[in-house]
Amino acid sequence: MCSSTQQWVCDELAWLDLGDKRRNQRAKLMVERLAARPGGCIPPMCESRAETKAAYRFLSNPAIDAGEILAALQQAALGRACGCELLVVAQDTTSLDFAGHWATSGLGPLGGGDGSLGHGIFVHSALAVSAEGVPLGLLHQQLWSRDPETVGVKRARKRRPLAEKESYRWVQTAAAIEAAVPEHIRLVQVADREGDIFELFAAPRREGSHLLIRAAHNRRVEGPQRLLWAKVEAAPLAHEFQMLVRQAPNHSVRQARLQLRFCAVSVQPPVSGTHDPGLEPVGLTAVLVTEPEPPKGATAVHWLLLTDLPVTDRDEAMICLRYYTLRWLIERYHYVLKSGCRIEDSQLRSADSLQRLLAICSVVALRLLWIMYSARTDGDQPCTVAFSDAEWQVLHRYSCSGPPPDRPPSLREMVLRTAKLGGFLARKADGEPGVKVLWRGLMRLQDIVIGFLLMAPDVGNA
Repeated sequence: MCSSTQQWVCDELAWLDLGDKRRNQRAKLMVERLAARPGGCIPPMCESRAETKAAYRFLSNPAIDAGEILAALQQAALGRACGCELLVVAQDTTSLDFAGHWATSGLGPLGGGDGSLGHGIFVHSALAVSAEGVPLGLLHQQLWSRDPETVGVKRARKRRPLAEKESYRWVQTAAAIEAAVPEHIRLVQVADREGDIFELFAAPRREGSHLLIRAAHNRRVEGPQRLLWAKVEAAPLAHEFQMLVRQAPNHSVRQARLQLRFCAVSVQPPVSGTHDPGLEPVGLTAVLVTEPEPPKGATAVHWLLLTDLPVTDRDEAMICLRYYTLRWLIERYHYVLKSGCRIEDSQLRSADSLQRLLAICSVVALRLLWIMYSARTDGDQPCTVAFSDAEWQVLHRYSCSGPPPDRPPSLREMVLRTAKLGGFLARKADGEPGVKVLWRGLMRLQDIVIGFLLMAPDVGNA
C-alpha cells in the first residue's frame, strides 16, 4: 500500500530523469526517508549501513545534476498551476551557514571576507503561489558562493556592470520564470527590497507579466517633488483599514491600523554606479502603506511598493497589497529548509553535494507547505488529497476511538488532528497550526500507522 508521502514523491518527481532508473529511485527513496526523519545528517535518515553508503554515493556523484531534480519540481509546479488564471511568484535570497565546516569545498564567506559573519552558500529561490495563497511549487533556484578575495570591496563593486553582480540573479530569475510560465497565465513576480533594481523594471516583458517590488531606494521621479518618497507621501489618502501583520519571522502576528496612498510615477534611470547609458524612464505605480500609530515598542509598518500592474482605484491598490503579503511564503519555504530539514547540519564535503541535498530537501519542504496552506484556504475538501486512507482511518481510531466513518474528514480537520499529535493545543488564541507542529505530527502519525498496520494490515484497503 502506498502512503501519502510515497504518492507525493511519485507525483512531484514524475518528470525526474537522472539518466538511470536506479538513480531516480534512489532520489525518491531519499525524499521519503527525509520526510520521516528530518535532519541534515545522512546516517540518522537511512535505515541501514548499505542505504547510508548509497545515499552518500548519490550526493557525491558528479554525474547527477541537481538541476534535473529542480526541473522535475518546476514541471510539477506548472502542472498544479495549469488551471490558474493568475500566478504569483515570490523571489527571495537566503544564506546557508556551514560555519566550522572548513573542509567543505566550494563554500565562501557570507559577510566579511574573514568569515566572521558566516561561511557557506547563498540560495535564490522563486516559489509559485496561487492567488488564494497556496504554494504550488518551486519554479527556479540558483546557488552561489562568494570569493573571499572580492568580498568587501564596495567601491569596486559599484563600478562593475550589473551582469557581474550578485543582484543580477534577480533579473535572470525573472526572465527564467517568464519563459517557463505559459503565456495564458497572468504572472505577478513579487520581491522585497533586494529586488529594487532599475534594470529589472526596465527589462522587456511579455504581455500579462508584471512586477510588484518593495522599494528600497528613494529614486528620482518626474514632478515637483522630484523624489519617490516625497511624491507618494503627498498623494491623497485613499483608504484606512486594519490588517494582521508580521514584520519579521521571529515576531508574532498583530493587528495594525493602516493607511493607503497610491500615485503614478515616472522613475528616472540611476545616475550613480555603472548602468546602460540607453536606459529610459519607467512608468510605474507607487503604493504606500503606513501605520500612523504603531503600538508602543513596535516598529511602524511602512511599505512602499512599485508595480506596473494597473492601479486606478483603491480596490486595485489593495489587490497589490494582497499579492505582496503572499511573499511571506518564500520565507516559510526557506525556514522549513533550515529548521525542519536542518540542512545546515549537513557535513557533506562539497558545495555540489550540498546542492543535490538541497534539491532533495526542497521536495519535503514543499509538501509540508502545500498541506498546511491548502488546509487554510480550501480546508473543506476531503483529506484524501493529502493523506492516504490508512492514515486518516488510523488517526481516527487513535484520536477518536471507534471505527472510522464511511467518508473521510475534511483536510482542515485532518491537519488539525495531525498537528495535535505534534503538540498543537488548538486553543482559541493559538490560531492555525504552524510548520513545526505539523511536521512533528506527520512523523508521529507515520509511526502510528506503521505500528497499526503490523497488527491490522487490512486497514485502508477496504
